Amino acid sequence: MPTSHHEALHRIFQEDTRLLGRILVDVLRLKLPTPDKVEILNVDLTDLEPVARWPDTLLRVESADGPLIVIIEAQTDSSETKRRRWARYIAHLQDVYDCDVSLVAICRKAATARWAAEPFAIGPRAWPSMVIYPIVLGPDNIPLITELAEASRDVPLAVLSALIHGRSPHADAILEVLATALTTIDTAQAVHLAEFIEGGLGKGPSRQKWRTLMATKHYPYISEVRAQGREEGREEGREEGREEGRQEEGVRVLLRVLGKRGITLSGEERERVTGCTDIEQIEEWLDRALDVSTAAELFAGKSFSRE
Repeated sequence: MPTSHHEALHRIFQEDTRLLGRILVDVLRLKLPTPDKVEILNVDLTDLEPVARWPDTLLRVESADGPLIVIIEAQTDSSETKRRRWARYIAHLQDVYDCDVSLVAICRKAATARWAAEPFAIGPRAWPSMVIYPIVLGPDNIPLITELAEASRDVPLAVLSALIHGRSPHADAILEVLATALTTIDTAQAVHLAEFIEGGLGKGPSRQKWRTLMATKHYPYISEVRAQGREEGREEGREEGREEGRQEEGVRVLLRVLGKRGITLSGEERERVTGCTDIEQIEEWLDRALDVSTAAELFAGKSFSRE
C-alpha cells in the first residue's frame, strides 16, 4: 500500500500542474515548448485484458509542438519489476493517446535516483526494441531551498524540496523557510499545503519538526490548521470515549458470566481482565467464557494485542 510520503512525491505535481515544466526548464535546463495547457488524466490504464496498470500521476501537456503525456512515478527503491511496468505504461499511453510520452521518476534516495536514471532496454542487447530514458528528480538535482525569497517565488517547488531533502542535514532550514513562505499565498491553500507537507514527510524527525513549527509559530494560516486540529481532536476524544465505554461494559459482562458459571479468577487473573483495553480481546474472552470450565482454559486461547 502506498505510504503518505510516496503519494506526496508525485501528488505535488497535481497540486501545481505547471511545476514539472518549471523544473525541467529552470532546474534541469531542458529545452521544451511552452505549455499552453496542462491537465491531470485518469491513471487507470486497465484495458480489456485483466491487467491493471496504475501509474502514480499522469499529466497531458498541450503546446505548439502538440500534446505530450507525462508519467510521474514516485519511486522509493530500485525495482526491475517496476521498470517493466514503466515500459508498459509508455507503450499503452502512446497507443491510446497517439502522442509522445515521457517518464519522470521522483526519488527521495540518491541511490534510487541513480538506479532510475540508468537506461532500461527491452529486447536483445544488440538490437533492443525499446530503450527507456527516464527523467529523474532527486537529491542531486532538486535544489535545497533554504532562502525565504526563493521559497516564496515558487512555493510548490519549495514543498518538493522539503519532501526530497526531508532526511538531509538541511531539512530544518528548508522547513523553517517553507513555513514562512506559506504566508505569501492564499490562506486556504496554505492550510491545505501545511497538512499535505506533514503527511508527505513520512515518519521521522522532519515530520516532528514540521509539527513543532505548526504548534509554536504564529502564522496567519496556522489558526485554521489548529482549528481543524481541535475539531479532529474532539472527534478522536469522542471516539475514545465510546471505545472506553464498550471496554468497561465488556469487562462487566465478562465478570458476571464467569461468576454465574462458577469460574473463580485469582487476583492476578482478575487484574488481567479489568486492565485489558482491547475490546477484541475482551469479546474473545466473553465468547470463550460460555464454554470453558476453568480460568486457565479462558486464557489458553488466542490473544489479541494492539499496537
